Amino acid sequence: MGKVRKRKPKPNRIDNNEAVTNSDEEELPVDSKENVIQTIIDQLQAANVEEKYCGLQTFAMLLDSKESLEQMINRGLVKMVAPLLLDAASSVRNAAAGSLRNLSAVGHQMCDVLMEHDVMTSLVFYYHQYTETWVPDASSKNKDDSDTLVQCTNLLLNLCESSELAVKYLGDSKILDIFPRYLDISTFGVDIVTAIMQCLFVVVEDNPLAVEKIKNSSEKQLKELLLLEANDPSALLIKTLAGGVIINMCGGNISSLPLDVMNQIIAVLAKTLSLDHRLACNQLSSNVPLSNAAGKVLPPKGKEGQVLDNQLKSVIQILDAQQSAIEIIANICSCDDSDDSIEGPESSDSDEPLDEEICTNGEGILLAEDRLPPELLEALISLEIFDKVWARTQLPPENVMSILIEYEGSQPIYKKLHNLQTRALLCINNMLLSLPIESLGGVNGVYKIWVDAGKLVFKQNSGNLTLLESATAVMRAALDKIKLKGNEKPTDCNLFSDLALSDIEIMLTGIRDCQEPEIRSNLIRMIGILALLLVNNLNETTSTVICTITDFILEQAHKENDVWVLAEAIDTLVDLYSEDETDLLAAKVKLVEKLSVLAPIFKNKARQQKKLPKEYKVLVTTANSNLPRFIKYKKARLSKLC
Repeated sequence: MGKVRKRKPKPNRIDNNEAVTNSDEEELPVDSKENVIQTIIDQLQAANVEEKYCGLQTFAMLLDSKESLEQMINRGLVKMVAPLLLDAASSVRNAAAGSLRNLSAVGHQMCDVLMEHDVMTSLVFYYHQYTETWVPDASSKNKDDSDTLVQCTNLLLNLCESSELAVKYLGDSKILDIFPRYLDISTFGVDIVTAIMQCLFVVVEDNPLAVEKIKNSSEKQLKELLLLEANDPSALLIKTLAGGVIINMCGGNISSLPLDVMNQIIAVLAKTLSLDHRLACNQLSSNVPLSNAAGKVLPPKGKEGQVLDNQLKSVIQILDAQQSAIEIIANICSCDDSDDSIEGPESSDSDEPLDEEICTNGEGILLAEDRLPPELLEALISLEIFDKVWARTQLPPENVMSILIEYEGSQPIYKKLHNLQTRALLCINNMLLSLPIESLGGVNGVYKIWVDAGKLVFKQNSGNLTLLESATAVMRAALDKIKLKGNEKPTDCNLFSDLALSDIEIMLTGIRDCQEPEIRSNLIRMIGILALLLVNNLNETTSTVICTITDFILEQAHKENDVWVLAEAIDTLVDLYSEDETDLLAAKVKLVEKLSVLAPIFKNKARQQKKLPKEYKVLVTTANSNLPRFIKYKKARLSKLC
């Protein structure tokens, strides 16, 4: 599995209009909405500061309504708001920055809309005009300028994540020359430094121009931030991000760093992941206000409100730091070896039997776990990084989650917890591929991971497709790990020897009902590996289970519309029946006859669906090459049984 795509955490900026806005929107007739939008236009174009500020506030309120948002975009309001980032009044700049940042947080498609409406031009000019020499006034209570810088930086981050054009704008501007001055915590404070670091964490990755600029100007500062003495959540977030930027500046190759720097980074990641995020959320839930008799949740005021705000901010910093740490570890443990496997099956036109090629699959090849430098592997194992990441897959208790989602101020935490869980599962997938099984608790430890991930997939009825995809990937990787161990020592895989049809029926039902091809592919491969593990312990029960799984995969293959998932199913069957001891089972299920019927269907779909991502194209090409040779080989084997 390749690197996990980064989705950077957003700052703790919460619009407090959602509940009111939604109800008001339902009551507004269409002509009233049009009148409101026209009023906003008039206010944004007014000379008066109060008028512009009022227009921006209304614009921000209407962002919660999908219909109003679409109307405002069509009427060109985004193009009117963006230039206000350069307004002479700090309050107007702040309101414009906050609304555009919130708009960019809607998703990648909305970021594309912002780029189309030329938001990036105004954003670049904001940095050039207002940030080259600015220093915060410690004696002033007005924090508009500081908050505007934070909002603009997070807006920039979101745009650069979504658009290569935004990255080009960034590279052509002076922004990366300006950023280093904002890495001074004593002058600019934690919030600004954090925002700058979060942005650098993203824009430096795979960006040689950005790497060169930041390396020349900020390498010493980044190492100083990595070595901050404090270990409170805000400091750990900055230290974690510093480690991530340092790794990205060396092309993601952490082993190219000096050994002491590498160990410092891993130690910071371990410290960050040692914070108990569930305990922090449990403690927070005790202070979050509950709904009153009227069903309304009233936020606390005064000193009590400030204490709650500080606690909310601290928990968000913990979750942001841990998500960043997990993304770093996932990338460290990613094995980008797809290029190594493109040759071979594609380049071979031989009709020779595949017994040697299939039976030695995985043998004589460098294992993924051997690709991590020994020093890095030792650090990951000694600091128990795997266990710390796995702990992030566990959500707080249901009652805590219910409290967090009810109060508007803690709703971002609810979302971040789910994001953290998903990212942790994706990281676990990479670590399963990269760490030796002995460091994961042996076969029994990996089996437990498979079972626990299965509970997320089959027992929680989750509608979170991202969670399901990452959890099924973990299940697949866990069985792959057990399979590799079984190749060395088959007796280690007897955990599945008592598996009955009733045990797998829930899995088969899950595949039948699954609408997402990525999840479906993971599940098909997983039950195929499960059947392959049973080949090591053939008896009447396990033979029945293997035949049932085979029939099911063949049935699903005929129904499958996505050619790459069909290729996954075919590849799974080829792997399952590559061993000679499966000949009797292959004859029993009439495997050769059924694959011969499937082959032209697969070939036709492959012709029709040529535009595929690289990894899917490799899978389809490999299966297309292997299938006819496998059929020929297995047919020859089975003819000897007659």
